[in-house]
Amino acid sequence: MKIVQSTGKRKEAVARAVFKEGKGRIRINRQPFPLYQPEMARLKIEEPLLLAGDIVDNVDIKVNVKGGGCMGQADAVR
Repeated sequence: MKIVQSTGKRKEAVARAVFKEGKGRIRINRQPFPLYQPEMARLKIEEPLLLAGDIVDNVDIKVNVKGGGCMGQADAVR
């Protein structure tokens, strides 16, 4: 099993992501991605996932993000 770790920053927000083989589950701060609020932040995060295509269906993504505001966190996750 291969695991990839990545980080992202935007202003004061810092996101740490872990990618590993799985069934396409995405969690941000232990919350399932479809429940992530606000909706505009969720849509912003979703753009690169749409560009990745079918690859996203084969990996599980866990993201921990803290600091900054909600849109800064969305950009850090993105």
